[in-house]
Amino acid sequence: MIPVRPIHAFPARMAPEIAMKELQTLPPNALVLDPMMGSGTVLRLALNYGLRAIGRDVDPLAVLMARVWTTPIDTSSLRNYAIHLIQKIQDIDATTVHLPWIDQDPETASFIDFWFNEPQKSDLRKISYVLHPLSGPEADFLRLALSRIIVTKDIGASLARDVSHSRPHRVRQYNSFSVMNGFINSVTNLAKRLASLPPTTGADVRQEDARSLTSLASASIDAVITSPPYLNAIDYLRGHRLALVWLGHRLSEMRSIRSTSIGAERALTVKTNNAFIDSITKKITQNDLLPSREQRFLQRYILDLSTLLAEIHRVTRPQGKAVFVIGNSCLHGVFIKNSLALLQLAEQTGFRCLSQEERELPPNRRYLPPPQASANTDLNKRMRTETIFTFVHD
Repeated sequence: MIPVRPIHAFPARMAPEIAMKELQTLPPNALVLDPMMGSGTVLRLALNYGLRAIGRDVDPLAVLMARVWTTPIDTSSLRNYAIHLIQKIQDIDATTVHLPWIDQDPETASFIDFWFNEPQKSDLRKISYVLHPLSGPEADFLRLALSRIIVTKDIGASLARDVSHSRPHRVRQYNSFSVMNGFINSVTNLAKRLASLPPTTGADVRQEDARSLTSLASASIDAVITSPPYLNAIDYLRGHRLALVWLGHRLSEMRSIRSTSIGAERALTVKTNNAFIDSITKKITQNDLLPSREQRFLQRYILDLSTLLAEIHRVTRPQGKAVFVIGNSCLHGVFIKNSLALLQLAEQTGFRCLSQEERELPPNRRYLPPPQASANTDLNKRMRTETIFTFVHD
């Protein structure tokens, strides 16, 4: 089966061939979970194979992407619907538009003033004003179409480039990009992409933390296929927030999500006092080379992985399968073998390893800016390979 083309830019997507290989081994109607679903590759492919799919993520834009990608929708009328909205938007007096999450929040307003210029800011305000009260699949589709003209590699509605790599940097003082024309084109292209291979059934997609899957019953999942975040790797919300501020989210809300996400550089507030966690920390890196603050980053990450694996073990049925794709990291020049940490934590949790495979990532497919051959940076050192683990729930 030919993989479905992604419908939105997303850094470090799971390689479709990994998901396809595992999904083909599952019986009909099996229930598949990706608790850190990103753009929804695993979910969409699971639906293509006639399986049931559940996806969770803490990133609101990831939830929107996955929901649109896995929801059946009549795309034939969407372009006309969008044109009708554009006509309505163009009749709006910009001075009457009030967006409370922006206009009543100086921090979010200042963020927008830095990254966006007129007339793009005025047009984005009007589109946001019309879309905000709408609900349902059509509204989600239009919000994602709007995001697609902001989260771009180069020219888009903002003054930045590399937004799609989650490494935005402001490169322009002025912008000639037409938001209205870009929005219509995005709607048209997104509709074509979805119409080329539409989902026949939907997935259960929600915003939820993989470390606390309270919406899922114990022993309810047949297979888990996911890719946990790597320590000090990709800060997804760094780029996504440029779109999310136009979708009803304050900057403080996104900061809270970023600071508590798995893989974020944040330290333990107290010493772990967990001998097993401490032993793993020593095994996966030269801990004595890390400053004390970075050592606490690493301990926090290992504790997060431990909590994540315990929750995945809880929701997976006995003899169910769990597939993890994880890469290693480099923190302040010190190599960290995340894959070894995941293996030891999984086995300690109650999973048995069936297979382990290392896969090299081509430099042009790491979903980051191309590496500089002469630059000896952490960015160039990490994400060269990823390890694929297959476990069984004993």
